[in-house]
Amino acid sequence: MKREINRFNMISQQTINDIIKTHDIQLLIFDCDGTLMETLSLHYQAWRDAFINEGLAFIDEEEFIREYAGVSGGRMVAAVAAKLNYTLDIKKLQEYKKKIFLERYIMQVTPIQKTFAIVRQYHGKLPMVVASGGAKEAVRQMLHLNEVLDYFKQVFAIEDVNHGKPAPDVFLKAAQDQGILPENCLVFEDHFAGFTAAESAGMRYIDVNQLIDN
Repeated sequence: MKREINRFNMISQQTINDIIKTHDIQLLIFDCDGTLMETLSLHYQAWRDAFINEGLAFIDEEEFIREYAGVSGGRMVAAVAAKLNYTLDIKKLQEYKKKIFLERYIMQVTPIQKTFAIVRQYHGKLPMVVASGGAKEAVRQMLHLNEVLDYFKQVFAIEDVNHGKPAPDVFLKAAQDQGILPENCLVFEDHFAGFTAAESAGMRYIDVNQLIDN
């Protein structure tokens, strides 16, 4: 039997309503970077700063967004190190990048309004959580600074799981914590690493790049 494709394209709020009713969706799970918050360019700048301050070259922004948006920092650093033939202390570099991001860039983060139209529509109607491949401190702080943290029942991040996206761990952790079966979850994501994670978790997902104005 051909495997069902759980991705939805060209999505309006009415389409989301229909998906939720048809598939008995009981939990909405949102990625953060690039889905809830406009951060990809800022994360790139923080990673670039971290590499340059260590005396190392880094990849360009187009490649970073194309290949590594949504991928956990550890996986990204390992891949870049292999490509550029670097020997790196990955955890140390991740901590340094997080420090740079929190000190230099987090105040520039802004919400993605098309996604928050959905968040506001379902607030108080369905439970919503954040499941990010980023660092929990950074995720919680950017949501707090933009006064949107209270929309979500819980925030899950890379510290909560053994494997980051494209592994399904963080989505499965979110569903288990909320007591909801994976097939009753709807994930909102922006990049192939997150799409792969949602599919592997057995969850339906929406590419927020396909959201249309109502």
